[in-house]
Amino acid sequence: MVTKARKAAGKRSEPKKPGTASQAQAAPTTTNNDASPSSGEMLRRRYVSLLRCRRMEEQISGSPELAARYDFTVGQEAVAVGAAADLGDGDTLAVSQRNLAALVAAGVTPREILREFQACGCRSTGLLAFSSLSEDPFNTATGIALAHKLAKQGRVVVAIGGDAAEASEAMKLAGSGKLPVIYVVKNSVGEDGAYAPHLKPVNLLSRDGGFPGVIVDGQDVVAVWRVAQESIHRARNGGGPTLIDCRMDRARDPLAHMEHYLRKRSLWDEAWLGELEQKITAELVS
Repeated sequence: MVTKARKAAGKRSEPKKPGTASQAQAAPTTTNNDASPSSGEMLRRRYVSLLRCRRMEEQISGSPELAARYDFTVGQEAVAVGAAADLGDGDTLAVSQRNLAALVAAGVTPREILREFQACGCRSTGLLAFSSLSEDPFNTATGIALAHKLAKQGRVVVAIGGDAAEASEAMKLAGSGKLPVIYVVKNSVGEDGAYAPHLKPVNLLSRDGGFPGVIVDGQDVVAVWRVAQESIHRARNGGGPTLIDCRMDRARDPLAHMEHYLRKRSLWDEAWLGELEQKITAELVS
């Protein structure tokens, strides 16, 4: 379980397909609210998180000990980055501690992962607290959401990567009690072009629980972020749970898609990217 303090707001949009990147342009200064979907600062933060996740995954792949500790999600980082970003003060992120991308997206530093962070036990650092999740994240998240609702403090829970079928009873409880929880699943397309059969009834599970099930492009970090922010806002205001079904296509790269997204909005700058790469490299070797 990871708890994080930040502010959040946003609107949902339909996922967009990636295209061919155009010529790089210098990024202008933006005056938009940094929580707005059109904010250049927000968009750049999503790219920074994606790149940090990718470089972290590449670093850990060279260490057998660390590689055995974490699950690799190369090409699937947009789900964690979009869903875990901008949680509010006292909100909770429930996720398997093997989910490297989710930990990085939530703010766990490369130094902590490489040198200090343990998959078991409990420790805290600043705004984050880690504890081993012995149960499925969805079941755990439902219990935490119940506690949040009873406390009447407007806090929400985001759970990533749980087994919706195993947590069906908990999800029904969340729906009937309008608990402030968002369930996020990854639904990968197979080599035959079809999605995982056991995940097809995901939206049926949400309907059984009496709350929305939203399908989103899992390779588009902005699309995931917008849906997550709308769902969090709804939960925080008493609307109850949402299940977000992130459809994944392994042939697509969310990092390349986000670069294209920034270029189209004149927010891409090669000098900025160079400085960012140097900063992340320094984080990995410090």
